[in-house]
Amino acid sequence: MAQIVVMEDDAGTRLLITSVLKKDGHEVLAAEDGVAGLVLVRGQHPEVVISDVQMPGMNGFDMLAEMRRDPATAAI
Repeated sequence: MAQIVVMEDDAGTRLLITSVLKKDGHEVLAAEDGVAGLVLVRGQHPEVVISDVQMPGMNGFDMLAEMRRDPATAAI
């Protein structure tokens, strides 16, 4: 199954998404904001990223722009 990074600032929603994906057999890494999520993406190179848009610090759009700027993560 896929390795997935989930970025969600609401702990309950993050737990729910993570639990459902793990139940389906995926390896899931979770982050509470875009900055922490980007660290996970750069370190783990997952197949899929699921991100909230409105997060403190770095929002989902800024995080995606950073991923696209980096050739190592641009295709995720």
